[in-house]
Amino acid sequence: MPPQPSSRVFQGVLLALVVFSIFQAGALREHGAVHSNDFKHIWAGARILADGGSPYDPRLMLSAARQYGFDSINPYVYLPATGLMMRPLAAMEFATAERVWFWLNLALVWWCVIAGPRLMRVERPWLAQAAGALFIVMWYPQLGGVTPFYRQMTAGQMSVALLAMLIGTIGWLARGRDLRAGALLGAAAAFKIAPLFLILVLAGMRRWRAAVAACATFGAIMMISMMWTGSGVHREAFDVIRQMGYGHSTWAELDMDFYRDPFNQSFNSFFHHMLTENPHTTPWFVTSPRVANMMTWAASIGILAALAGAIARARRRPYFGPGWTEAESSLFLTAVVVMLLLPSLMWDHYAVQTLAGLMWLAGSRHMIRRPLRGVGLLVVFAALAAPWHHLNPDWRAGSGILLMSLRLWGTLGLLWLLLADLRERMGERLG
Repeated sequence: MPPQPSSRVFQGVLLALVVFSIFQAGALREHGAVHSNDFKHIWAGARILADGGSPYDPRLMLSAARQYGFDSINPYVYLPATGLMMRPLAAMEFATAERVWFWLNLALVWWCVIAGPRLMRVERPWLAQAAGALFIVMWYPQLGGVTPFYRQMTAGQMSVALLAMLIGTIGWLARGRDLRAGALLGAAAAFKIAPLFLILVLAGMRRWRAAVAACATFGAIMMISMMWTGSGVHREAFDVIRQMGYGHSTWAELDMDFYRDPFNQSFNSFFHHMLTENPHTTPWFVTSPRVANMMTWAASIGILAALAGAIARARRRPYFGPGWTEAESSLFLTAVVVMLLLPSLMWDHYAVQTLAGLMWLAGSRHMIRRPLRGVGLLVVFAALAAPWHHLNPDWRAGSGILLMSLRLWGTLGLLWLLLADLRERMGERLG
């Protein structure tokens, strides 16, 4: 195994990287790279909700864009509860709120990198911290491309906040604090609906206290949200969420096609690029959108089957006991990756949420014992973290279409490595 560097030296290097990233952030802001394209609709949606309106009405969102001087705005595709949780920022003027959100995200991501490995009880925390630090400091635009972390920070997205919540959930679970873990996961699901999937996973793992606490927290936040905004707005929210099914897009009436945008790294986007006529690529085969959607369903069912099979094998043994184990952390992180792969939207900056899994594997003792797997992790890390130009004209036809979806292949590679890690850990426990 690689020798651990001097604790004082390594901490000094980490501190230097933190300072370096702060200067990077300042330089990006000074040069106007921070456009806050995603934070605009989050902030505007929260403000509209606070004023008693509905951010699911395109007319109100476009009116807000004109009112606040935004050159463009995206649809608000979150629960009203998200607006409730973001209300303190919505109470600020946009310029102030944007600055607070930007620097809060930078502080949070460094907390994830420095404290996260020990919270998750990674076996070689210094290696995990080194991997996480590299993921962050690579964020400045290089080689004509951008990294997921760069996109997260310049757009003002929510991936860092979700990453912190997921690491905190694993940290509480690892310490037997199931109720606190569940409450945090329930809050994460209210903040952005995708973690509801992880509550089902906890139930499948027989972590009943955590699953019940998550449901109770999510339900309580939803009740408060409904009392705040009314049931009609929530019905509109679920109508908008249904518009994000495979082969569909919100604001389609305004000629939006988010489900096949080049920066969308989902299965659905890839199959539409490969198999249907679209404005972004020259497909390999021209079929109907229905075929692309069926292929997406097949891929989604395949990865769900892999996850369900892992849970079922553990339940048959039986495996899950009263104490949280390393294998359960590996299984939960596997579920996080599946959560990212299932929807019609997996924007390139969602790769920030894979950082917990990347750090877990980087600090795993199995990576040291299995050099080929370690090489695989390096390839996956590069596919998820390296600067990339998704709009490169070379990616619009032929084999280049595969490279337009680079983050998809990195995410699938991470899923395979986590499943391999899970099998090995279960074998150690049960063998």
